[in-house]
Amino acid sequence: MRKRLEILLAGRAQEELKALEALLCSQGDIQVTSRLMLNGNVDPLEGANPLPDALVLLVGDHWEAELTALHERPAGERPPLLVVGPKGNVELIRLAMRAGARDFFSPPIDDSEIMQFLRELARDRQVEPGRMARTTAVINAKGGSGASLVAANLAHRLVRQERDTVLVDMDVQFGSLPLYFNLVPDHGLVRALESADSLDALALEAYLQRHESGLGLLASSPGDHLSLGEVPETRVEQLLQVLGGANDEVVVDLPRWLNGATACVLERADHVLMVMQQSVAHLHDAQRLRDILVHELRISPARISVVVNRYDKKNDVDLGSIGDALPGLKLHTLPNDFKRASHSINVGSPLRDIAPKAPLTRQLKVLAEALEAPSPGSGPVRKRSLLGWALPRRH
Repeated sequence: MRKRLEILLAGRAQEELKALEALLCSQGDIQVTSRLMLNGNVDPLEGANPLPDALVLLVGDHWEAELTALHERPAGERPPLLVVGPKGNVELIRLAMRAGARDFFSPPIDDSEIMQFLRELARDRQVEPGRMARTTAVINAKGGSGASLVAANLAHRLVRQERDTVLVDMDVQFGSLPLYFNLVPDHGLVRALESADSLDALALEAYLQRHESGLGLLASSPGDHLSLGEVPETRVEQLLQVLGGANDEVVVDLPRWLNGATACVLERADHVLMVMQQSVAHLHDAQRLRDILVHELRISPARISVVVNRYDKKNDVDLGSIGDALPGLKLHTLPNDFKRASHSINVGSPLRDIAPKAPLTRQLKVLAEALEAPSPGSGPVRKRSLLGWALPRRH
């Protein structure tokens, strides 16, 4: 699944192509490839493999041959077409429509015309069958277990595997994920939720912060003032739909408070990672969280995994005890490497970048690979009841 719209821009006038390319690129995260057509070449799509998401054809004196070549292609080998040409030529417009043109623009073209065309393309891609990301929800069984560290580095690992990935920090009040990547959100999560009913994949880019790796981060801006209880569940559903249609992977770091908004994420997640540490208090809260997920939200245990962070095989609360207390859940461990983990957060660089060979980094890779294996009965549940209570807290 490709994150960015890929546009092929073809024509015979080099300066006009450059100007149109600049206009297209100004509309968002779009990949534009320009093709200067020479006299002997009349098919703008000749040799284009794979086909682009759309073709923008700047026609000139050879418009009849170019549009005829497109018209003669099978319908399945013609991407959405926008034709740019002179006004008043009825035959040109008629042949453009026969070639499958969605629109016909005449210079000078304004931003609103191009933006409307790109929005329609983005919406079309969003509703294509099967274009839905895998969603992984990460949540602490007990506060401070390390869920944000796991979510941040898991998402970074996935994008390094050439998976279009977005990381969402759902803690709208105290989210810390921007620190993990040395980023400062501007128009972030709260603004995206406010506009969720009108968002498409193209407009979504305005709310994402991009790490140099290509990872998209969606988190609250410093000036946002909103509690999780104020987030409408329907807006979360709409936002997840857009995120899922525009990416291969969606990783969501959830706060340890369950209501309609967070339950919405958990229930549509393909994987739920419950992060805990080795103590009786952590195990107690992990049992309570498991009961909520399985019995209240009706999430299959096959979709839930336990991540034991800062694992020590000599600890009294060993893997056997954890497995007995949390039957039916897969167990993963991450070694205790507080020094590197803390340094990673302090400098705003993921572990794979600053300590690629460290045991903790290697185990995060193992965790990412484990998500690839399908589990029986792991399909997400879509129907549920609203929740309005919190997980138990220990003082």
